[in-house]
Amino acid sequence: MTGKNGSEGVANAGLVDLDRIERMMIALLQKDGRLGVQALARKLGVSDVTARRKLRRLLGEQIVQIVAAVDPFQVGFESPVIIGLKIDRARIDEIAMKLCKHPSIRYVAAATGNADLLIEVVAASNHELAEFVLVYLASLEGILDTDTSLILRIYKQTWNWGVRGVEEPQGPGPGAGAGRPKRAPVKVPQGRGRKV
Repeated sequence: MTGKNGSEGVANAGLVDLDRIERMMIALLQKDGRLGVQALARKLGVSDVTARRKLRRLLGEQIVQIVAAVDPFQVGFESPVIIGLKIDRARIDEIAMKLCKHPSIRYVAAATGNADLLIEVVAASNHELAEFVLVYLASLEGILDTDTSLILRIYKQTWNWGVRGVEEPQGPGPGAGAGRPKRAPVKVPQGRGRKV
C-alpha cells in the first residue's frame, strides 16, 4: 500500500468526506485519466480554479492516483502472480510493511478467507518468480504458508469501479438516468486503494 508521496504503509482506516464535485471528478477521471483541469472544469460546470484545487486535493491526499495501467504480458513480464499468504497474525502489519517495500510487488492487502495477506507480483520470468518465492518470501519470518496462482491470461483489467453518490448517465435525451436509484453519499477510506 502506498501512502502520500509514494511511500509505503498501512492504509489509514479513517474516512474522507467528498463533495458532489469531487465525486463527479473521480468518475470522470476513471473514464479518462488524461482529462486536464480545463476539461474537468467544463464538464463539471465549475471554474478552472475550483477544478484545480479539488484535483490537487484528490491527488495530494492519495484519494486518486493517475497512472497508466499496463498488461504485464505486453511489456515483457511473463510471470505475473497472485499469492495468498498465511501469516502469524500478530505480525500482519509488520510483514505487510516489509512486502510493500519490494519493487516487484504491486499490491498488498489484508484479506479474509484462506489467506491473511494477498499480494500481486509481476516477475519477468519463472526463474525470477522462483527467486522471489523460494528466497525472498522464505526469508521473511512470520510467513507460515503461501498459495501462488500464476496468471496465464488477463481477460479484464479495469479501475473504473464507479463512484457511490454519482449517477451514471444513460446517454443523451430526456429521461436519461431515470429510474436508476441514487447511490448513498460516499466516504472514501484515507490512504491508498487501487488505481483510478
